Amino acid sequence: MRARAKADARLDRLLVAVLVMVCGGASDLGKSQAVLDELGVAENELALFRYRGHGNPGPTRIETRDGRHFEKTYNEMWADEAGWRIQSRCKLCPDAIGEAADVAAADIWPGAEPDGEDDGFNGVIVRSPTGQALFDAAVAAGDLVRGADHSPRDYDRFQPHQVHRKQAMAARLRGLAAAGRPVYAHDGLQLDTLDSKDADEEAGALRRAKVGRFDDEVPEP
Repeated sequence: MRARAKADARLDRLLVAVLVMVCGGASDLGKSQAVLDELGVAENELALFRYRGHGNPGPTRIETRDGRHFEKTYNEMWADEAGWRIQSRCKLCPDAIGEAADVAAADIWPGAEPDGEDDGFNGVIVRSPTGQALFDAAVAAGDLVRGADHSPRDYDRFQPHQVHRKQAMAARLRGLAAAGRPVYAHDGLQLDTLDSKDADEEAGALRRAKVGRFDDEVPEP
């Protein structure tokens, strides 16, 4: 959107602010189906499937039309990273931490993951004067309560997986290119500066691209 606004005067004029979430990746729907299968609940029985909320981080909660309910803690749902079923495009995302945004919101957990409820807090990363003005206005209006300041290096502890992903991205893109696949432009996102030159990441991306792991299925019309 930022890149498009540079070429579209109307979008540039109307784009008041860009707000994003720091994102660990989006699971495909197979993750949700696996939970339903484990609980013995059919999709057409669902009244509610809530991934977060009613706490920090809050449980995953499933409710059925006939009044049954089930809950999984955050760690029960997400502790095993191998079972996240993250979409392939997320593994190639160059900006999961919202560097192109005015404001990015993040989970912050002591020790990099939650231990119980209300153990962490919400982080706000302000990246522009527009973002700062918006944040200050929200605090002044009482919609946000400002806590302690933190620095970019604090996020190395808060979200270490984001550090690894950012450092690995250039190698993943080289693997993709070596497989003959197109690679997106990523000027300004520091991928080359932070390149870990990880040969295993490059080889892994090449292998996955060759077997079609980065291909999207196109629905039938």
